[in-house]
Amino acid sequence: MTMRLSLLVPVLGLTSLSLIAVACSTDGSTSDGGGGAGGAPTTPEAGAGGEPTTEGGACSSDGTGTVVIDVSGLPDGVAPDVTLSGVHSYNLLESGPLEGAEAGTYAVTAARVFDADPRVRTVFDATVTAPSFCLADGDSHTVKVVYTAIPSSNKLWMASDMDAELAAYSSSAIAETGITDASVAIDGPGSTSIAFDRDGNLWAVGPTVGDDLLVRFKAASLGETGTRVPDVHFNVPEIDCVPAVNNIAFDADGNLWLSGCSGLHRIASTDLTGTSDKIADVVLDGLTDNDGLAFDSDGNLWVGGGPKLQRFDAARLGSSDSDPADLSLAVTAAIGTNQLVAAVMAFDKAGNLWAIDEGGNFVFEIAASALSQTGDKAVKAEHSFVVDVRALPLNPAFDDQSNLWISLVSGTFGGFSPTQLGMSKDTGAPVTPKILITSDSVGAGLPIAFFPAPEGLPLYHSLPQP
Repeated sequence: MTMRLSLLVPVLGLTSLSLIAVACSTDGSTSDGGGGAGGAPTTPEAGAGGEPTTEGGACSSDGTGTVVIDVSGLPDGVAPDVTLSGVHSYNLLESGPLEGAEAGTYAVTAARVFDADPRVRTVFDATVTAPSFCLADGDSHTVKVVYTAIPSSNKLWMASDMDAELAAYSSSAIAETGITDASVAIDGPGSTSIAFDRDGNLWAVGPTVGDDLLVRFKAASLGETGTRVPDVHFNVPEIDCVPAVNNIAFDADGNLWLSGCSGLHRIASTDLTGTSDKIADVVLDGLTDNDGLAFDSDGNLWVGGGPKLQRFDAARLGSSDSDPADLSLAVTAAIGTNQLVAAVMAFDKAGNLWAIDEGGNFVFEIAASALSQTGDKAVKAEHSFVVDVRALPLNPAFDDQSNLWISLVSGTFGGFSPTQLGMSKDTGAPVTPKILITSDSVGAGLPIAFFPAPEGLPLYHSLPQP
């Protein structure tokens, strides 16, 4: 039987946690007992109460023992997420040894967890020491679960347009308007567009024709300033024009999509390894006006950059074609008659699409209710306003409090509050973001990304995942 360790009453504020559980019997009743780690039998640690009792080499289920699950590495207020597999189910109640656990084979696994943060959360992954063991009658066995923060989390990331190509700002550094340097500066090839996978690895487009087209920096390498060499980097030779790639985005299955001079190309998730050249497994060609890419919660692909915003339905994305988009949407500003070009875009938690018109410096929203049409349609933006005429806004991203972040003039970027996003203004009244960050570490016209993405966004790296 597989057992789930539910952390009902975690005891926090300790560097190390010992956990106690209530055992759920197969008939639904409960008894005081201990949860243990499961899997293949292993010899108990020294001093654990003697050698396990076995019958013909198997782990005996006669008797009871004690299990202690020792958790460390989490800050106050963050509970672990531990799964116990074995003879019974155990629900965590409070700190202490897990006494009275039935003897037998156990396994312990620990899932990633995260804190709460107004900008971007810290994600913690766990290592379980000796997770599989045989608990014999009278034994006491300790399993250590050590959590560590994923270095790429709890930061706003940008391509920098500087010698150090990638810049990151800790959540605390962007809490309010101010002047700050990058918290982490990475000297490694990356520009134009960036995206995270679910492990917190950072993917980027190579900055020059002399660099590989796509590069990946491991999450573990992104905690400190310094020079980094991508662990995955490759070219896509079939893309032989310039600009080869404008933007990149992951779909819900982890496939990486590229927009560029020769249409849209998909690199399968199973092929995102190594350093050898790749061949796209899906190509949507004939799209010469393409830039930003975004997936909605239904898996439909939205493509910006042309005079009309285009939607390609999820059902057709498994094979190549050159057919027209399922929806081509012409957008007018919320106030006035300006025709808007959705160059780059991001979805909010309600399914509304937010886009940037790079030429007119508009930030605008298309309501979710207008996005389900088909054919050639026209729509008025739900909200729209302009930013500084000198600004070069690029790929936007939402933080955990639904502020929308974009780059602005050289050396500045900022986050528009939900209140600001709920208004519309004419072109004569540019809007300054509520949070305005000034930094010598970045230029202008830069993409922004957070890891993890906020819950509820249709992004591959959102947590918890849909």
